[in-house]
Formats: sequence, C-alpha cells, structure tokens
Amino acid sequence: MAYIKIPLDSQVKYRSQYKSSPRCIVVALSVSFIAFNWFAFHAFKGQLSWSEDRSFLSDDSSKPLPPNWFDTATENTQGYRDSPDWQRRWFRWRALNPSKIERQTDDLTRFDIVYTWVNGSDPLFQTMRLESQKSNPIFQKTLHEDAKKIDTTTKRRYRDMDELRYSLRSTIDYARRLFRHIHIVTAEVATQKPQIPSWLIQKPNSPIRIVSHNTIFHNLTHLPSYNSLAIESQFVNIPELTDIFMYMNDDIFLGMELLPSDLWTPLYGYVLHMEASLLVPPTVRYFDPNAITVGEWHSLQYSNYLLSQRFGPRYRAYIAHVVHVLSVSMLKEIQSEWPGELEMTSAHQFRGEGEGKDVHVSFFMAHYIMEKLRETQLDSFWQYRLDRNQDGILDWEERRILIDFINIWNVNQDQATAARRQHSRPTMIHAHKATLDRIGIRMSGTTTYRQSGLDGYPYLLKNADTSKTIPVETTKNKEGKNQLPQIPYGNYEQPKDRRCKLDVDFCFGPDFVNSTYPQIPAEQARQIFSRMAFKEFHCGDCLLEILMQDPYRGGMGAWMPEDETSEAFANTVSKVARYNYVLGTSDYSFMALQGAKGAKKDLDSLLEKWDHKAFFCINDDFPDDPVVEKEIRTLFKDFLDTRFRVASPYEAVE
Repeated sequence: MAYIKIPLDSQVKYRSQYKSSPRCIVVALSVSFIAFNWFAFHAFKGQLSWSEDRSFLSDDSSKPLPPNWFDTATENTQGYRDSPDWQRRWFRWRALNPSKIERQTDDLTRFDIVYTWVNGSDPLFQTMRLESQKSNPIFQKTLHEDAKKIDTTTKRRYRDMDELRYSLRSTIDYARRLFRHIHIVTAEVATQKPQIPSWLIQKPNSPIRIVSHNTIFHNLTHLPSYNSLAIESQFVNIPELTDIFMYMNDDIFLGMELLPSDLWTPLYGYVLHMEASLLVPPTVRYFDPNAITVGEWHSLQYSNYLLSQRFGPRYRAYIAHVVHVLSVSMLKEIQSEWPGELEMTSAHQFRGEGEGKDVHVSFFMAHYIMEKLRETQLDSFWQYRLDRNQDGILDWEERRILIDFINIWNVNQDQATAARRQHSRPTMIHAHKATLDRIGIRMSGTTTYRQSGLDGYPYLLKNADTSKTIPVETTKNKEGKNQLPQIPYGNYEQPKDRRCKLDVDFCFGPDFVNSTYPQIPAEQARQIFSRMAFKEFHCGDCLLEILMQDPYRGGMGAWMPEDETSEAFANTVSKVARYNYVLGTSDYSFMALQGAKGAKKDLDSLLEKWDHKAFFCINDDFPDDPVVEKEIRTLFKDFLDTRFRVASPYEAVE
C-alpha cells in the first residue's frame, strides 16, 4: 500500500517528457484498473482472514477507511507550527500532506550543545581536589596505606589534553547549522572564578557560554564535585537551555555534518543511538569496598535496576559513546519520579561513593523514553480498545475477542516462513528521508534511521517463552560458558522479520481466560495489565507486536482510541508525541590511548577514514609516566592539528 505519493513536481516533469495517444491511454488505464482490483482483493482477503470478529480493533467494521489511506494528498493536516492537529493523522494513519505544512529550512530547529570540561592540570584545581580526597570516605583506607596511589590512579580522569579546543573546532566545522548556544559546564576553583580555557575568546554576543557548577547545583553543599555523573544530574538547571539539547564530553569529536534530524524531528521524535549487542543487566553490580576508582558500569547497572523496578527486569541496550540527545522537560519528569536517587547522585563528590549507586542520566533518559512510549501504547489499547465501553471492567465478550485474535496469530506463527502471512503495513520510518524532505527537513547522511518505537518495542526478545517468567541471572550453555538469559533483536532487524507467540494463560492469568468468570473488576484488570506489561514484560512486548501487524483497521495505531475526536485520543497523541523516538546508527569509533605505538596506529587509522567516521571518542588512558605522556601528547596534538586545521572564530591566535 502506498503511503507517500510521488511529489507533484516529479509528476509534471514526467508528463512533459512522455506523450501518448488517446488509445494508449485507455488501454493503460484499463490494465491499471484490473491490476489494482486484483491486488486489492487478494491483499484485503488475506488481511480480513486474521479474524472473523475484529470489533476490538474497530467499533464499526463497516466504517470506511480515511481517504488518505491510499492517497495522502487529500489529508487536511495543518502545519505543525500552527496546530498540533497534524499529529492526530500522522500518528494514527501515517498521513501527512506537505502542502498543508509550511516550508522550513535546514535550521528548522536549533539546539543547544552542552560540554562538560575540567582542566585537571590547573594547580588551583589540583589543590582543591587533593583537599577533597583527604576527607572523602572512599579514600580513607588508601590514604593510610599508600597515599601516592590515589593520585596516580585518579589523575588520568582529570588530565587535560587540550581536547576541548579541537572538539569545539569539530562542532563549528560540522554542526554550525545545528546549535544555538554552546554551554561549557566547568568547576569553580575560587569564589565566582570558574575555569575558562586559556585560548577561548569571550565576546559579548558569543554563542559560547561558561557555566559553573555553582550555577547549576541545586544543593551547593555537594560542591566541589569531581563526579561527572553528579554534574550530569544537574543539567536540568542550566540557565536558558533549549528543551532538547546535545550533550558531549570534551573527548568526543564530530567527523561529518550534523543536522537537527540527527537529534530530533517533529515527525520521528528523538534519535537514540543504542548498542543492542552490549546489554546492561537489571541488577546492582558488586562493589569492591577497597576500590578508589570506579567505571561507568556501576552507574549503568544501578540505573537499569531503577528502571527495572518501574518497567520490568529487562537487560537494556548500552547507549553508544557518541553525542547524546537530552531534554530538560524529560529530565524534570524523571527527577519528579526519582528525586531521592538523583539527589543522592548529586551528593557523591567522587565516582564510587555510595557503592557506585549513581544515575547515568543519558542511559536513563534514553530507556525512560522507550519505556514510556511502550507503556502509552499498551495502556491505550487496554483502556480504549480492549475495554470497549471504558467502564474499567473486562467482561467475557471483550476478553474473548482478544483471546481469539491472539490464538489466530499464534497459529500463523507456527507456519513455515513461506506459508506464514506477513503484515503488509509499511513501517513508521518507511520513506522517512523523502517525507522529511517534503516538509523542509534535510537529513545529513550521518545517521540512518533503523527502527521506530511506534512499530513496536525494538528490543523484542528472540524466541521468548511467554509461558514462564524470563530469568535475569546469567545461565550456562551446553559448553559450560556463561550466556545471557535475554537476547533481543538488534537495531537492524525490522518488524517484519521478528516473531513471537503469546501464551494467553500465563500472560493474562486463569481468570482472564475463564469464560465462566463473567466480569473482571477494574482493580483486578489493572493488576493483570501491570503483570503483563511490566513484571512479565515479554508478554507486553509480544502483545504490542501483534497489534502492530493489523494493517487494515488499525492503521499505524491499532492500540489508539478509535474516536479521533475524543479527549482520550488527544491525550494519547500528546503522550506519543512526547515520547516518540527512532533508533539510529552512525559510523563511529571509540579508542583509548594507552601506549605510543598503539596510539599512533589508531590515530593513523582514523585519518585514513577521514570522510567516514561520524563521531569518534578518544580517551586518554595511559599510565602516570612522564615519558609515555610526552610521546602520546605529541602524537595526539599532531593528529588533532591535521584533522581540525582551522581554528574556530572563538579561539585566540597563539
């Protein structure tokens, strides 16, 4: 089925190049008419055979489809800057009429960029850090045994390799049409004296702003802070920050053009970069009480533990080490639900305090968005499509319709690949580049959209057994090696290639499937929903997958309220727009500079891929050795001077 019509100007050009006789035109139209009817008959026949009773998907099975189902040019959508009305038709039917949306330029939306930076080589900063370490509990044992070990171990975390200068150059080179302001968040080394890069020119109308920790920390007793996770937890308080912003560490560099569509668009929402092959367990990581330096995995696992308590014990994908898209309003929403945990994170001066129980803001927000969209979809179906009269009570007829529909789906899933019916609905991101082009939003080519959350939860588990609870502990395979108990589909695997079967007895419970149980009270119905959606999350994932495969009546939202004029529909659309997202992939590299030989090889490799790497992160991880440090500093500076030759307009000439 065609959703996106060929642009009008293309049709005019086509007609001007080819002329036909009246007889040819009649023949062509006749053939087209016969072919169309043959296709329509067989397509709809296959779709309607899913279930004889489809009333849980549509209150009126005789109701005609919207005119834009085949031809979006008839859609009466208003411009998204004028009215949110376009969202109703877009999220329900994937219908959009470009002629009704005002044309915009590439800088349709400009976002702020936030950097975290510290000059650890500054003598004032070093003195302040050493004083703080003397009184911090995680260093007390080591202070008595080997005080020098603390500095040699932690020094590399604060070492300044002049990365910010060149990262800023990369931003100016490749994101000049994206950002409005650049906020450099840094420490105060004296009262009202934040660190400022020595090379930075501060002009009255400069887009670059220095933001001290004292400005953003809600609780000033938590300062000074040397914990990047604590600092990130306070981004929500940066003055005059755009709601959607891009976060970068100073060791991340852009290598290709970046546009707003690489971060967020009004049609497809947030662009999240995830690593499905690297999964974070939903349990708190063991903490070594003698550790004086802690990596990010403690915070990742603690964050996933918190998410799992709320949304289900799922292994969640690692967030890629590239630029991260964040939102002030979303962070405020998270803060309202986990105030104590974020306050505790803010209070940890050094990473590792409190047994490493810090909230990893970027990871947390990405998965919070994913879970909230999923929750919105499932909850909307449960309240407005399954419960047809919206009285909160699930009677047998309402339950029977869903049970029959699921059973037909399960039978189809048992068929061989060649015999199994495939849904014919295009995905939400079908022809997304052309769609964005037609409303004036350009894609840079840096990011490829892979999956939309509106097509179902992307990380559906492969071969999940919905007849029992999914384990969270690592298991052993036949060879005795550790294996993860949850293996999800990846970023590249499309909905049409995914499979699941839903065990109605286990997922919904004995009362739900019992025909002699005439009514399930509202409170019990909510408990069943909570179990299906969160505790046994694989059941909710599969249900959502089933709902997304019904193309005829459901449109893009078989889970949405049927009445598009209702308050329930408007509320659902508002939530969908808030939590809308796509998974994107980009070519990027992460490297740690540990020794001169390896550093030269890695840096030379990056130069050879000059036009291919969208992002690269270069982490200095070499030991506290003056000889090694000098070698790597020289190599690193040569690389940066070669890769980013032109100084930014905000950089003093040396």
